[in-house]
Amino acid sequence: MLTGLLTPFDNTKIFSALETLPNELLLQIISEVVLSTWPDHELERSPPIAITTTGWKGPTRADETPSGIHAVTLTSRHLHDLANTVLYRTVVLDREKDVLLFRRTVDDARKASKLGRSGGVAITLAFLQDIVKRLAITHAPMHTDIAVFMLRKLGTKVSNSDIATIITACSGAHTITIPSQWAHVLRDIGKTAEGSEGREVLGNPNFTELILDSYVDLAKTRCTAPPIAQWRPSAPSTPIHSLPATPSTTRPSTPDFVMQHDSRSALSDSSPATIFHNITHLCIAEPADTWYSPLALLEVFPSLTHIAIPRRAHASTENDELFIAAVKVILQEPRIQVVVITIFPQIGVGADKEQAVDRDASRLLDIEDSAIWLAAKELKKADRRLFVMSGHSGSWRRNWQGPVVVASPTGPGNWWRKAMST
Repeated sequence: MLTGLLTPFDNTKIFSALETLPNELLLQIISEVVLSTWPDHELERSPPIAITTTGWKGPTRADETPSGIHAVTLTSRHLHDLANTVLYRTVVLDREKDVLLFRRTVDDARKASKLGRSGGVAITLAFLQDIVKRLAITHAPMHTDIAVFMLRKLGTKVSNSDIATIITACSGAHTITIPSQWAHVLRDIGKTAEGSEGREVLGNPNFTELILDSYVDLAKTRCTAPPIAQWRPSAPSTPIHSLPATPSTTRPSTPDFVMQHDSRSALSDSSPATIFHNITHLCIAEPADTWYSPLALLEVFPSLTHIAIPRRAHASTENDELFIAAVKVILQEPRIQVVVITIFPQIGVGADKEQAVDRDASRLLDIEDSAIWLAAKELKKADRRLFVMSGHSGSWRRNWQGPVVVASPTGPGNWWRKAMST
């Protein structure tokens, strides 16, 4: 390589010349370095980004640092800061270890800010609040990573405080992706974040785009009718057993559900601080196991202009009708500019759970033959704000993986634009 033929004096001249370039061009160059130094085998696996107390370890395995980006950070303070800007624009926490390490980074940044050591520390609280534009917590608290044992005592997992503290530290971000298990933390952020009780000034999250992996009752509301489990076809058409039928007398006669709010609801607080009031773009990535009416989202998120809601094909016909009725009500809201209906295949068995097999007919159940797909497409003809697309299980998480997400100044790109182009 050319660098092997250069003397230290030559290298110094090259690096000095680099620093004279505009920051915009240097950021683009550093982004290309991130892409070029990501190992080919890692490109296929699309691993998460690892973090240390001093910042990202880089776009590779948790115990390695690619020489390319590492060399950039050691060149000069200016290039080091620009490299951090590239690596922190999009923060992806895909494993439990990633969450705990980034929490430690936040704690160190807060300590540095308190002691006024911001001049000599690369990652400060002000840096995180200013640079992080997208925060994707794709780790779902289902199991503990073996590597976590090095960070916490055996059996200790990510806490609500960890998630809340990370969110408030990245208060300048405009997009957040989070599993539904952590959604209540997002709702009660002011009560959960460590340091929020007057001990220090934390950022007020101002997210405008929220991606949840599935439906969750964020308003603590209960309908006059309880949530009804999704219907699944019984044998012999599929090996999945049907759930008990729900008497129609327990269902509301119209889609205009009567909601009764829990007095403890976070939304009953007159304070405008709830971050849900700032959300204009909401994407519910995948269907839940039980029925939730999309209408409840309008009240929880009063500023919505864009909403994406999922539905599973070949499920309950009655719920399909309620779903379409709810979409019609949503489209009546003047503030709504875009509604995306994402339809998923029926839950299957075996290695590929994205395709369900009708064993009697020995064919795939096509979502485009489902009643919900046909009804949604028919509704789309009457309203140009409505878009219908097929969904794929786990894509909400995969969209945040890979080197391009880190290197690109726009992260994974504009999902809404992609959905509207289908």
